Amino acid sequence: MPLRLAHRVREVEPFLAMEVMERALALERSGRRIVHLGVGEPDFAPPPEAVAASIRALTAGETRYTDSRGLLELREAIAADHARRFGVR
Repeated sequence: MPLRLAHRVREVEPFLAMEVMERALALERSGRRIVHLGVGEPDFAPPPEAVAASIRALTAGETRYTDSRGLLELREAIAADHARRFGVR
């Protein structure tokens, strides 16, 4: 007996991240070197410095999401860098 899908299921749009992943896999099969970041799972290990920083943050109890605007200290550092490099304020 053939599988019958509900009308709603047939109308679901493809998930863009999966389309990007399929394209990346096709490029990889053709011989291109691809770093897979399409669905948020890199195919390489994190640098030791990132692992150590993660351990420090977890040990300090820093387990919540940051402000949606990002960390103030980081935003200020980026703004200062852009002001210095590009004259942007």
